[in-house]
Amino acid sequence: MMLEWASLRRRHEDGGGGALPTEPPIAQPKPRKSGVSLALGGGAARGWAHIGVLRALDEAGVEIDMIAGTSIGALVGGCYLAGKLDELEDFARSLTKRRMFGLMDWSFGGNGLLGGMKLNAKMQQHMAGITFADLPKPFICVAAEIRTGHEIWLSSGSLIKAMRASYALPGVFEPVICNRRVLVDGALVNPVPVSVCRAHEQPLVVAVNLHYDLFGRAAVIKHSADDVDEEIRELTIKRDAGERETRLGITGVMVEAFNIIQDRIARARMAGDPPDLALMPKLGHIGLADFHRADEAIRLGYEIARAHLDDLERLQTVLA
Repeated sequence: MMLEWASLRRRHEDGGGGALPTEPPIAQPKPRKSGVSLALGGGAARGWAHIGVLRALDEAGVEIDMIAGTSIGALVGGCYLAGKLDELEDFARSLTKRRMFGLMDWSFGGNGLLGGMKLNAKMQQHMAGITFADLPKPFICVAAEIRTGHEIWLSSGSLIKAMRASYALPGVFEPVICNRRVLVDGALVNPVPVSVCRAHEQPLVVAVNLHYDLFGRAAVIKHSADDVDEEIRELTIKRDAGERETRLGITGVMVEAFNIIQDRIARARMAGDPPDLALMPKLGHIGLADFHRADEAIRLGYEIARAHLDDLERLQTVLA
């Protein structure tokens, strides 16, 4: 508009053209949509759904200003910002039950059943040397210090080490030592890290909660203890109203207990500090160790994000 007005003025001064407007027109800038801050929650194998969410947001042209991730959310979020989401998705879709077993490096004498070094070696192939400073947008990995219970926000240094600390499930993966702190899975303290985004003054926070449909609404059940001495011959857990039963060993009991902890903490923290938009893909039928079901988890994440794009656009317009 300013160039057009300048051209009219030159023609007027040369004796041509009509009357010259007294003031140049004021260009009206197009309103910039508010960027999105993502809080990617923990959930082990269900976390592949985060890949689908990110794919849907990218397709829709949604700008992401920041990511805070816990556990698998930190892994996916870090790979996305490092430009390695394609490699992670290829790896996830290639997993089978047999290949999963091959990635397990059993560590019975350590602080976890799995050392995690085989998975770490896979990440090193594509992300060696990448630090937080190399990322185009702010990124926070949430971990927990096992000795104090403190919530730890990792935002500098080695990206791989921070992601490893964030998904170091107690009793399964060995803890990660950072600056003399012993760090484990951040889902122990902040399963869906909305509060991290709020602390960084992000105006529009979208949370991805992977546990919402796992237990349904929290319930208190009055029950009799008459059969408390009955021997437990076989412990199983039922999903989908009995359609699938999974036998629980020691690790299974530990993981399911961790599921309950995550669910209850996430409900409490998100009630006190809710996101502007919560994406809750229905993943309850996918077990924490079902990493070979990446195709399904990614699809469900993609679908839930696509279904809420109109809601997201309305929020962006309000905050523009």
